[in-house]
Amino acid sequence: NQYPLTSLITLALVALGLRLAFHVGKARFNFADPLTNPALFHSPEIYSDRNFLIAYRNQMNFLENLNFFARDLDIRLWSVDGLAALIGLGYVLGRVLYARNYPRDYTHARGFQIASVCFLLLLIGAASSTIYSLILH
Repeated sequence: NQYPLTSLITLALVALGLRLAFHVGKARFNFADPLTNPALFHSPEIYSDRNFLIAYRNQMNFLENLNFFARDLDIRLWSVDGLAALIGLGYVLGRVLYARNYPRDYTHARGFQIASVCFLLLLIGAASSTIYSLILH
């Protein structure tokens, strides 16, 4: 593996995604047990449960942002593995902070801000290294 540090960040993102998916499954089982009420388990009514909706939106927000961040991380790591991993670590920590505090009294906003700044730094780095490579070639 040429990029071990960035690979660790990618694995951390996968682990966080799995944990959030587990929380969605747990919230679904808590609200609608498939053995006692299988119709409710896959019904749109499940979105009326506050705990399920929180877990679901937390996971979906993570996945919506992960799509862009992962591409950005891949581009940037080709330039500098250590720097990409450091910024990626900031992103992971921001997403963990977001997930832990969502939606309690808007303290999750700090995690979103941290993750957003890391995403923008990585995006600027990826764009600049790509443009630099184009100029050299």
